[in-house]
Amino acid sequence: MDLKDALEDDLDDDELDHLVKSFEVVGDVAILEVPEELEHRKDIIGERLMELNSHIRTVLRETSGRKGEFRTRDYELIAGMDNIETIHKEHGCRFKLDPTKVYFSEKEATERQRIMEQVERGETIMAMFAGVGPFPIVIAREKDVNKIYAVELNPAACDYLEENIKLNKLEDTVVPLKGDVMDICPEYFGMCDRVLMPLPKDSDRFLDLAVKCLKDTGIVHYYSWSGEDGLYDKAKENLIEAGRRNNKETEIKDTRKVLPFAPRKWKICVDCVFKDKK
Repeated sequence: MDLKDALEDDLDDDELDHLVKSFEVVGDVAILEVPEELEHRKDIIGERLMELNSHIRTVLRETSGRKGEFRTRDYELIAGMDNIETIHKEHGCRFKLDPTKVYFSEKEATERQRIMEQVERGETIMAMFAGVGPFPIVIAREKDVNKIYAVELNPAACDYLEENIKLNKLEDTVVPLKGDVMDICPEYFGMCDRVLMPLPKDSDRFLDLAVKCLKDTGIVHYYSWSGEDGLYDKAKENLIEAGRRNNKETEIKDTRKVLPFAPRKWKICVDCVFKDKK
């Protein structure tokens, strides 16, 4: 039974047409959209969602898009417990977090797995905008890497990052670095085999920084927003221009749609190798 079926006796046909059936689950917290047309029915929607999924103890309604420097949303509690902190499990890893304080998307688990599978033994990796640590921790748990430097600006996310490194027993591999990538990354210029840039907002601003962190033939995983038309064109152009500015040759290795952002708009990733010019 899905959410719409569970609500057939509670909502009329018009209300059921407005129902957004999909929702995100982070640990034991469910996060969903309730449109204005169903504002007066939000409580019963939350209750039925909990009845349908016995492991869910809290239901949050999104009340804003992602905003601000830390890309968090506003939420309204519509069912269950008001202790929002949870532990999310993914690929054998555990992530403690409060989704009202930090950015985290369980929908990006497949992308984290994709990146992890590319990593080779002994790599040194720079994880920009590391959040609570999903990329570095998934990689470090599965691959025998040298070091992963995880940089995060949000104080709440930094605290969870440090806790999650300990929770997953990765203190010898993942190094949490609290602060702005602009200040921290220059200390690691020329040291990294791979740079992760999972924050798509204004990502072009940080490309030169990422390229400078690389060793010869290092790879950048560059994330951005794009419309359907010329889906990867602007991202590729940005990568090529960053190569030119830094006297590097570029080779596009892969492109991928990660998540839908809005109608006909996507979060995308372009993987690019940067080589020293001979």
